[in-house]
Amino acid sequence: MLANRIRRILVEQEARDYPMTRRILARLKALPVEVIQDRESLNTSGRDRAAWLAFAKTTLLLAVQKGPFWRPCPGTRDYICCGYQVLQVTVNCPMDCTYCVLQGYVNVPAITVFVNVEDLLEELEARWAESPQQVWRLGTGEFGDSLALDRLMGLNELLIPRFAGRGQAILEIKSKWPQLDHLLSLGPNRQVIFAWSLNPAEIIPDEEKFAASLESRLQAAARAAAAGFRVAFHFDPLIYFPGWEEAYQRTVERLGKAVPSQAIAWISLGGLRLLPRLRQLMLQRFPKSRIAAQEMVLAPDGKLRYFKSLRVEMYARLRQWLTQATPGALLYLCMESPRVWQEAFGFTPDGQTLSRLLNGRVLPPP
Repeated sequence: MLANRIRRILVEQEARDYPMTRRILARLKALPVEVIQDRESLNTSGRDRAAWLAFAKTTLLLAVQKGPFWRPCPGTRDYICCGYQVLQVTVNCPMDCTYCVLQGYVNVPAITVFVNVEDLLEELEARWAESPQQVWRLGTGEFGDSLALDRLMGLNELLIPRFAGRGQAILEIKSKWPQLDHLLSLGPNRQVIFAWSLNPAEIIPDEEKFAASLESRLQAAARAAAAGFRVAFHFDPLIYFPGWEEAYQRTVERLGKAVPSQAIAWISLGGLRLLPRLRQLMLQRFPKSRIAAQEMVLAPDGKLRYFKSLRVEMYARLRQWLTQATPGALLYLCMESPRVWQEAFGFTPDGQTLSRLLNGRVLPPP
């Protein structure tokens, strides 16, 4: 279990009496617990980021979310965005992927779990009531992994029933972890999508530290589909390395054999992209990684990306293989330019069109 990586627990004073706090402390009762005034007191300014990031992966912070849980996905100007919405229920996770964008953003030296889930549920109901005809695709996996600590938190057991039969709301539970058997009895539920980030087996041990194997993720997806949930997959980031064609083609073929295509809501593709400061941090934290040393160019969005010609080639090849292995599945590009869409897929949707395509994969027919 990933929870076994936790070595100590910090609890905000205001978070002490929430049911989720009591649940987590009861399940990790052998660990030392320190009550702190608030997370702002955990000041990391002036400290070596690489050092405390590693330390943060073994510290759990139970905190109160004082701002909104529901936030728009941080899209990128001039790149096509699908209108995804994020539920910020955690920040950071026990896994330690070399390319994780959170390394550049996290400013608290811990895995933060927001325990005031009652406020989250009230916020959902209020937002849905404000716009009863609006369709929302919501996900919990942008700032942390959706399943990594779910046996501790019990969050998805509360969230999944809220989405059952609710035509305006879709919940995507995105993860690199396979433990979901405690949730399967909550199906069938077509409003809930279990999603996994995928990369070839050659990449996972070195670049996705402590994450589940490719085979474990695909087996979990098969169990979710059999229980009546939709599933989705994200080849994001696509990573270039010598032999990538054969490795990704094998991965796609394995996906097609593991999961029935009719259960797949969508599959996204997104090339590796890094903020310049993240590249330096990766070289410092993971000197043996083969990712950060690859040749990249500064794109208009301020991120380092593979050259456009390489991205187009990777997307086109993945599209070809996925079309054969998962016939009928909706494929789309995440945070890419209209020009790359056109060259790789032969068309260019705007954000509203892409959003409608994604919504149409899971919404009941009118």
